[in-house]
Amino acid sequence: MKKLRTVIVTNGAYPVPAVRGGGAESLVESLLQQNEIFQSLDLTLVSIADAEAVKASAGYPHTKFVFLEPSGITKAADRIMHYTADDLLHRKDHLAFKTPLERLDYIRRAAGYLASQSFDRVILENQMALLWTMKYRNNAERYKDRYYLHIHNHPARYAGNEQTAAKARKIICVSEFIGRSFAHNIGISYTADKFSVLKNTVDETLFDPSKVSPEDIHALRQKYGLQGKRLILFVGRLIEGKGVRELLQAYRNTETPDTVLMIIGSLNYDSDESSPYEEELKKLRHEIGEEKVILTGYVPHAQLPVYYASADLCVFPSTCEEAAGLTVLEAMFMNRPLITTTMGGIPEYTNEDCAVLLQNDDTLVGALQQSIDRLLNDSSACERQKTAQKQLVSTMRLSDYYQGFVGILKEGEENA
Repeated sequence: MKKLRTVIVTNGAYPVPAVRGGGAESLVESLLQQNEIFQSLDLTLVSIADAEAVKASAGYPHTKFVFLEPSGITKAADRIMHYTADDLLHRKDHLAFKTPLERLDYIRRAAGYLASQSFDRVILENQMALLWTMKYRNNAERYKDRYYLHIHNHPARYAGNEQTAAKARKIICVSEFIGRSFAHNIGISYTADKFSVLKNTVDETLFDPSKVSPEDIHALRQKYGLQGKRLILFVGRLIEGKGVRELLQAYRNTETPDTVLMIIGSLNYDSDESSPYEEELKKLRHEIGEEKVILTGYVPHAQLPVYYASADLCVFPSTCEEAAGLTVLEAMFMNRPLITTTMGGIPEYTNEDCAVLLQNDDTLVGALQQSIDRLLNDSSACERQKTAQKQLVSTMRLSDYYQGFVGILKEGEENA
């Protein structure tokens, strides 16, 4: 059977291979990894240019990579815009001015590339502005009934592309929650012929507790001075909605002795940017005691398993409507006791057997404190969670994710 000639257009924020981090970027890379094994698709990937990503792409001989490099003029103009917004005007939203012209240039170049080709399937990854590629050079007609939108979270902006999204052959969503919300926001019904749920997963060959040695755990604990301490772990971006403030407030009132809270993450993955929210978190840390709260900053994705394996408890108290929550999956794959919330699509990925699920309301801080103290002192409850987690993640392997993706693309193929 002829392979579908498929192109994945990434959103241009971070490169693929995911050498700079990014949840969506890591998931896209997992598709490339599985296509190396199964080779069900004739696959092309469009990404923003990055020297390290170009090197890493050599590991995927069955994928054609198209790296798009913004022009020097575009980069210079963005630097001037960001300098003006940040250093001269002191705008709180200065990060919005960091690469706007580069992103537009990327979209223009991606549209031009699509116009020069003829793919069976076009996958636009996780940004509404990418739908502009369909409005350029008659691409909407060229790829009628052949372009897909893959939504990983709530779009920050719809960029005037609601109708273009509605005309996609299919909208692929990481949870039913995000699919129904997206359908409402673009003014269409949530139906099976328009929406498909493709649940996220993580690389089980990386997030495998059996591959982390006692020596690795000892070295990490020694590095951070954690000998004899109970480690509570948070992993995620340091932004409003991830619940880090609430976690710090709860941790300040915990009663279990000899604990340390480790917060892994930054504002934007491996960048050195910060925000007023991050400064607020640092102030809370100072009030609690800097020896009690460790801020690691960004940790490369491949190094996360040893941090998870070293933790006695993972806490991800999202206060925003999460589309899915990859860190919840990572913790379950690493078989760690877990506390999270019922926000957004999280309950589609875990359940009350695998995690403590808290409501995001006025009681959250108190409930977090009580749940942390309870789990740290109830080994039987932790073991019950671990047993349930093993059963749940056994059905969420990378191969399942890839085959689900291919299955969506092949739906109605005989009528394409």
